[in-house]
Amino acid sequence: MNRFLLVILGTAIDIDKDLNNIADGEHGVNFVDGKGMFICTFYSPYSASEIHEKLYHRPALMVFDITDSETYGINLPSKYYTGIFPEIKKELDAMMDIQREMIKNPMYDEKTDIFTKVSKKKSEPTIEEYDSVDDILDKLSRNNYDRGCLTEKEKEILNKG
Repeated sequence: MNRFLLVILGTAIDIDKDLNNIADGEHGVNFVDGKGMFICTFYSPYSASEIHEKLYHRPALMVFDITDSETYGINLPSKYYTGIFPEIKKELDAMMDIQREMIKNPMYDEKTDIFTKVSKKKSEPTIEEYDSVDDILDKLSRNNYDRGCLTEKEKEILNKG
């Protein structure tokens, strides 16, 4: 299943009806809606051209396949970025927690003339988990095909597919 970015210029009235027929219900649709512009991300079993065909009745739209993070770049203020890419919120919150802790309890290193705070807590490892066979296979290739890197859910998906 691929991930898409949809931009609608002008009115986005009843876009929810269109997206209910296109977007994967399990992942939902993440969006930012402003005056004259609607931007959303979603997963879909359809291709970009199939989505374009299904939304052809909309006068001004752009649809992009953003499955591969190496093929696009985004620079947005955090309120918009987290609106359409909500998974980043956890990472931003963790970074803010670290920054707050360093402000509360700074340590001064005379040798380097730098204030720092070393956390005594061990950070929890980030576990990446994927729902598509292609993404799971990519994860395996990044880990030298060691199945130990897979979650139980990913192993089940591979066994079915």
